[in-house]
Amino acid sequence: MVVKEISIFRRYRVSIFAVIFLTTALLTISSRINNVERLAFIDWALLEIMSPFQKAVTYSTDALGNLIDSYVLLVGLKRENVALRRKVTELREENSLLRERAIASERLQNLLRFSKKVPGPILPAQIIGIDPSSWFRTILIDKGTKHGVERGMAVVSPEGIVGHVLQTSPHSAKVLLITDFNSSVDAIVQRSRAKGLVEGNGENRCRLKYAPRAEDIQLGDRVVTSGLGGRYPKGLMVGKISKIEKKRYGLFQQAEIILSANFSKLEEVFVITETRPIEIP
Repeated sequence: MVVKEISIFRRYRVSIFAVIFLTTALLTISSRINNVERLAFIDWALLEIMSPFQKAVTYSTDALGNLIDSYVLLVGLKRENVALRRKVTELREENSLLRERAIASERLQNLLRFSKKVPGPILPAQIIGIDPSSWFRTILIDKGTKHGVERGMAVVSPEGIVGHVLQTSPHSAKVLLITDFNSSVDAIVQRSRAKGLVEGNGENRCRLKYAPRAEDIQLGDRVVTSGLGGRYPKGLMVGKISKIEKKRYGLFQQAEIILSANFSKLEEVFVITETRPIEIP
């Protein structure tokens, strides 16, 4: 500490000696004049000498005050910014939740409207799994034999047929989709009443096969279940004709069908526990 003070003294020794010299000189001069003038002169001299130091102190004080005010302001703005960001996040989550509820409500209303069209008993079920195997195209639902589900029952959605129950357990069931190669559905073209067999192609589309070559089938025609075979009730929507293949020879023609049910977006389905005709407008 002493070394530091000596260093400071050496650095400003010229200024210190100058101030001492000026002060001594002023005191000497003031001793030669009357008291009133001496006091006025001393005040003036001290004011001139101390003025720069006072200005420096005042400037430093103001600067420090401004710095403190700026710091306090920045801290307040930072806290307010954090609070606003948190509020924005909360509002986004709330908006997403409300949107999801609105979508779920609309979906449930569609399910309710569809259930009223079906005259026989049906059982709502939730899709809880998808079989990743390449051998079969199946989904898993949360209803099983404890709920009255049996093998062979039709599984549908408000948009169209989905498949049929392949395996059951007490609390779940595996559903074979109509897009599977092993699936087939007796169907008719709703407009012309042409009959055929809808078979899966392993993808998200099916083919209408064994339709007589002379039958009138056009692009955009709606294909519905015929009710033959006893698995699917008559009148359930299958899809629409998207492509027709009619060769110059042969007894039959084929057509590609875009399915009404979007399997990639399915969340709920119905298991039809009793087969009856269904009229779909």
